[in-house]
Amino acid sequence: EINGITFAGVGSGTSVDHIEVAFNLDDGIEFFGGTVNVKFMSVLFCGDDGIDTDKGYQGLLQFAFVMLGEGSQHGAEMDGPVGSDDTEPPAPFRRSFPSLYNALFLGDRNNDPNSVSADDQLEAVIRLREGTGGRFGNMLVLNYANQGIFQNLCGSETRGAGADPTAAGPDYLFISPNTLFNGAAGSVSVFESTGCSTAFGTDYGASGDPELILVPTSSDQDLPFFDPRPIPGGAATQNVDSFPDPFFTNVNYRGAFGDDLWLEGWSWLAENGRIPRSLPSTTVASGVISSSTTWSGTVLMTQQVFVPADVTLTIQPGTTIYAYARTYGAPNAGLAGAPALVIEQNGSIMANGNAASPITFTSAVQEALLPAQGLWGGLIILGNAPVLSSDPTIEGLTEGGSYGGDMPGDNSGVLRYVRVWYGGSVIGQDNEINGITFGGVGSGTTVEYIEVAFNLDDGVEFFG
Repeated sequence: EINGITFAGVGSGTSVDHIEVAFNLDDGIEFFGGTVNVKFMSVLFCGDDGIDTDKGYQGLLQFAFVMLGEGSQHGAEMDGPVGSDDTEPPAPFRRSFPSLYNALFLGDRNNDPNSVSADDQLEAVIRLREGTGGRFGNMLVLNYANQGIFQNLCGSETRGAGADPTAAGPDYLFISPNTLFNGAAGSVSVFESTGCSTAFGTDYGASGDPELILVPTSSDQDLPFFDPRPIPGGAATQNVDSFPDPFFTNVNYRGAFGDDLWLEGWSWLAENGRIPRSLPSTTVASGVISSSTTWSGTVLMTQQVFVPADVTLTIQPGTTIYAYARTYGAPNAGLAGAPALVIEQNGSIMANGNAASPITFTSAVQEALLPAQGLWGGLIILGNAPVLSSDPTIEGLTEGGSYGGDMPGDNSGVLRYVRVWYGGSVIGQDNEINGITFGGVGSGTTVEYIEVAFNLDDGVEFFG
């Protein structure tokens, strides 16, 4: 089979950046020798390996995103080479020496490699073979089903803590101790090395949550929506490796992405509504707000957000809340958990916009896909005013949902110059979320100058 993109003996004078291969039967990108350097590469759901280096490849790679499907083989396969009798060829190209920094390998926890083109059925997100050298730093290896890294057929290369990543190659293998592994399913190992006379040691990384904005641990090629950027100040922005060559852009994060989601506008993921716009924000909202909070500027709402009793959410004029398309609830929960802002009974919202600076709830999907209906949930306010119902409950929420009482003058806050666009996500059979829902809201609440546009279900609905 043919690789998606093949570089055979390509030199460092060639300019390569922002490339993507998706759904290729064989490898995504393969380097047969050469010294070509690459920045910004995306490889999605290929049948064999995402990135393959062999035959003495010596180039520099930065900002690599590899996403495996259920039938994919490896996120990366790095070959030596060795001779037919497993001996090393002579210098200077006795082994490949790729330098890979700032990579995110997103595995599939249901991975069952079955590619017809695979020459190696050993399961691992990163497969190191045949005495390869190399430098690997600022990597995140997530959601793997078996090994995070697997290596055998080692040569005479220096391996592990004794390797100096600033030294010239190719006779060492350096995997940074800052490599972060997470999301393993069942009994697995982050790094398994067999058949090697020299042990790698234990200083090759750690297990932990990289704290990305939205990457569920059950991700696969059917993942409807995700955001692989780091939460501001999260683990992926700490313990960052220094760079061994001027080619590398000096960034302050591990993984393939910082604030800039460089897939925006051109990736298969962008064109198919799987990722948000590249929206920098210092506020990422999800779950229960435990104390009174103020939102301003740009807010990313990745899941359902709840404002409970005795808590006030203040939203400053001009604030835009970008809701993600939908997120995962419990297994087999369908679209339960569609992002929505829920003001619970005895909680309060103070969204006091004005004509010049309205408050906007909208979708985070690529602008080219708008306008569209049902991309997220909506705004739900639940009060204590009388309701003619024996069990008043808003369906489709991940928690709570009760409303109604005996307080007709109940006050849930202020909505003024508030716009809600592109909501109404389906959350069950014959069950969608309204643009704005008032459930048992009392007359003490101030509501004026509100708009709902392109909602899949009702625009504004009043339950009692």
